[in-house]
Amino acid sequence: MVIAGLCAATSVVFGAIYMMAAGAPHTYVVVNVAALVVGVASALLLRRVRARDHGIAEASTIAIGLVLVATAVFGVHIDGASRWVRVAGISLQPSLILLPSAILFFVRNRGWLSSIGLGIAASGLAMQPDRAIAGTLAAGLAALCLYRRELPVMVGLAAAIVGFASTMETDDVVAPVAFVEQVVQSAFAFHALTGVAVIAGLATILAPAAAGLRRRHEPEVFAVFGATWLAVIAFAIVGNYPTPLVGYGSSAILGYCLSAAILPGSS
Repeated sequence: MVIAGLCAATSVVFGAIYMMAAGAPHTYVVVNVAALVVGVASALLLRRVRARDHGIAEASTIAIGLVLVATAVFGVHIDGASRWVRVAGISLQPSLILLPSAILFFVRNRGWLSSIGLGIAASGLAMQPDRAIAGTLAAGLAALCLYRRELPVMVGLAAAIVGFASTMETDDVVAPVAFVEQVVQSAFAFHALTGVAVIAGLATILAPAAAGLRRRHEPEVFAVFGATWLAVIAFAIVGNYPTPLVGYGSSAILGYCLSAAILPGSS
């Protein structure tokens, strides 16, 4: 958790350098820093929960799946998509906050109820629709299949692929928001050094996974963690989706901290 927390803080700092240089409102940096503080505090509380506890893992994944379905039905609608909720005037994306943790809970406790929970989540993402996070779910479970070819994993992956395919049937017309989406492109367009800062911040996000893959104990958890956040980064680069940690937005910062709390050992 210490390493991941330092990586999160470093990425947020790199993002702040870019945003301040490029003229973003100062409140953007304040919101990101506040999200980092809340995320780390929440991760420390989650760290007390045993990730291998069957009841907790199953209840968590099912609850997260239901939250994503509820977001699709009752969330804030923008340009035909319903991926957000508003809390105290701030738009939050529940899928980006909660789904990485659900994936990591499932990796460490691959039961049928957890698999069903991820299937519900895939349905919610298809309903929103959220192509980036649906693809992220498929990428994370595909990475898990390289290590664990168990039936609940295969069923979860099949549901994730169907959900992702469903999101591909409609055009994603949500317009990009400055300092949220297309951050890599805009950073390099502003100045080469800000572009390098953003790339360094994105690379730092993946550092805990790179370090954990060398462990003998549960390397699949770190592989899935890396695949999950690599997918989030990749979709942000190729489409109009939030750029995690280095761009403006609380959701990815919270989601990163919470998912890192489920990593085994002292990571």
